[in-house]
Amino acid sequence: MFHKRIATLLMAAAVGAFTAGLAGGTVKADDQTINVDTTQAIRPVDHVASGGLYALADANTPNADLLSPLKPKVFTQAPPYGQQIPNGEPKTAGEFPEIQPTAHKLGAKVIVRLPDFYPKFPYNYSNEQDWLNHVKTMVTAAQQNSDDVYAYELWNEPNANWNNSWGNFDQVWKDTYHVVKAIAPNAKILGPSLNGWNGGGWMKSFLTYCRDNNVLPDYICWHEWNAANFPKEAQALDAMEDSLGITRRPISINEYGWKNELAVPGQMIHYVQNFENVNELDSACLAFWYNYGRMDNLLTNDQKPNGGYWLYKWYGDMSGQMDQTSTFNTNGALASIANTTSDKGQTSVILGGTSGDTTVNVNNLDTSKYGKFAKVEVNATPWYGVDTAVDSPKTVASGTVAVNNGSVSIPVKDMKASSGYQVVVTPTTDSSATGVQYVQPSAGDPIRVEAEDSALFGAKTTIQTKSSYPSGNKYVSGIDDTQSGVTFKPNALAAGTYKVKVGYANGYQDSAVDSVTLNNKPLQDLTMPYTTGWLDDSLNVHGTRRVVQYGNVDLNKGENTFTLQKKSGFAELDYVQFTPVTPNPTPTPTPVNPDNSNTDQTSSSTNTSSSSSAASSSSTATEPAKTDNHNSSSQTTTNRFKVYAKKSLYRYKSVNFTKNNRVKKYVVKNRTTAPTFTVVAKAKSANGAARYKLSDGTYITANKKYVANLYWQTKHSKVYAAKKTGLNEYKNTTLSKRNQVRHVKKGQVLHVKKIVKHGSTTRFQLTNGNYISGNKQMTSLIEP
Repeated sequence: MFHKRIATLLMAAAVGAFTAGLAGGTVKADDQTINVDTTQAIRPVDHVASGGLYALADANTPNADLLSPLKPKVFTQAPPYGQQIPNGEPKTAGEFPEIQPTAHKLGAKVIVRLPDFYPKFPYNYSNEQDWLNHVKTMVTAAQQNSDDVYAYELWNEPNANWNNSWGNFDQVWKDTYHVVKAIAPNAKILGPSLNGWNGGGWMKSFLTYCRDNNVLPDYICWHEWNAANFPKEAQALDAMEDSLGITRRPISINEYGWKNELAVPGQMIHYVQNFENVNELDSACLAFWYNYGRMDNLLTNDQKPNGGYWLYKWYGDMSGQMDQTSTFNTNGALASIANTTSDKGQTSVILGGTSGDTTVNVNNLDTSKYGKFAKVEVNATPWYGVDTAVDSPKTVASGTVAVNNGSVSIPVKDMKASSGYQVVVTPTTDSSATGVQYVQPSAGDPIRVEAEDSALFGAKTTIQTKSSYPSGNKYVSGIDDTQSGVTFKPNALAAGTYKVKVGYANGYQDSAVDSVTLNNKPLQDLTMPYTTGWLDDSLNVHGTRRVVQYGNVDLNKGENTFTLQKKSGFAELDYVQFTPVTPNPTPTPTPVNPDNSNTDQTSSSTNTSSSSSAASSSSTATEPAKTDNHNSSSQTTTNRFKVYAKKSLYRYKSVNFTKNNRVKKYVVKNRTTAPTFTVVAKAKSANGAARYKLSDGTYITANKKYVANLYWQTKHSKVYAAKKTGLNEYKNTTLSKRNQVRHVKKGQVLHVKKIVKHGSTTRFQLTNGNYISGNKQMTSLIEP
């Protein structure tokens, strides 16, 4: 959750050491074999790892029908009257009374986090009596639906945020415990909710005090950021409880998954594996780092499943018993869980975390169900980034295999470390083995090329492995000078015309421009507008990975080179996707307006470089428009400049506006989020109406009631930071990361010394000598 901002450096180092070996597509286990024993049950299926912190925003977000397949066991949510506003959210959400009907419908219980009554974090606690009065009010309200309460969480991360000036934490815990029990004698208590395992310090001291004062929690809770460590931590708790003479209590990990891991299938499978294999673990909740109501990043901002959702859907599909798998004992890069249904008619294995090939051996199949052969199916769910929708997993292989002494062996090929995989084994009446047949890519599949798998050049260009925003859990940064960039190598099964889109981030206020070369032939430049942030895992409720639709290019059969090289500005690169165009239009590279929405929805789900479907769309993406070259009009070329829409308007194919020539409608709600356009020429229609010709060959009105220059052209004595995310000050007119001086919050007044031209844009020099962008979407003349 947002609370991790104050996590200790030691914890961060431990997480880094673990995730460095797991993130991305090059991790490979030494022995990539998984052995499943269907006669060794580790526990009944209870979906202990299926919970979420602030997973619900309200009664309908997410929709219960979307969450039902995940079989969530618990949610951790704000209490009645909760005021907590985490992660830069605009308002409170997720209070227990509001989400209780949805949790009840799903059959899930709720951990009521009492300290999230406070609006700030660290909590703005006042005094104990005031706190206890609020506890009485909250618990009394929650008890109206007591059957849906899993436990009351009395505090959150006291080892990191309890201020000793407030008094003794143990005493406040004791008093709070008694207040809750006085109202709800049968209620369960959860704690101490440390921000990480701290067995040698906080935990032992806390449990000793609780034992001596008869205020022990019913569930022992801490937050987990290193999946590999959890089994040993649970063992340490067992030993601690034994040494203190305390009856062993169930564990609840109500926050798990670091920011760079959250929802990534190949990362999360490690947590699920180790939670399922520790019998003391009763429940666990995915952490909350970004937005309310997204089931902790298993859903896009548009409430659609991403690749992580399907991993947890497979987990939710499990029933019967959880089987023993060999990867728990090795506890390395390759992780897995397995189950066998109660009727012994199906065994499923979920695996991931490595690249390359893995062999899955399922042993001791029930002889009353299985004869000489078994049917097998291999499915894959990719990680294309948190805001890329994945319609469904893809079946990558299937077939009939021989059952030898109750065992079958299934090869899982070409795994990618960020993806998740499922193997399903069922009986069959087939009389012969076909083997496992893998689906072959076709010429109609999109070709997705990750930046981290491409050829990097430049002194500082490097692969980063620290974010769940990008596709593949990796991206490329450090493209800081004009001698740096990335050469992507799409391998086309057929020559033809392909539509190109690029995943990127640009945290600066001005657009980044890269030169584009295809097979050593220069094409039109690629423009990548501002995206509110970068591809790292910084807390950002807006998301930072965006997609720009570049246009159409011609690929040769076989390997091609598509090079993006820095020209101006700064951008980080995630991937390039090439989608075959049907029918083939004129193969001209036609850059179009970028998609600046929060989502990049792709109807595909493959673990290879080719997607399963050529259908690809984004909520505001625009297709290259065919230009009408038979206009009765006049046109004057001009230096490029940018305008923004003041009112809702249409973009048209030709200079003469008709309903049939409309390309897209743009709706304007306010200036800071209004669409922007790059003007390359001024034109007039046949009846003399002023038009702007855009960089993609389409047209918009030039009427000043509808559009205006994006940049201020005259000096104003003062301006206000207008954007929700604020703006940055720089030491000179080059608004680059290295020149950034400080960040300014929305609404702050800035005093202007003069206005400075900078190419087709402007800058304001402030009276303090720093510079800010003259972009009207960043600043306002009146206080916002």
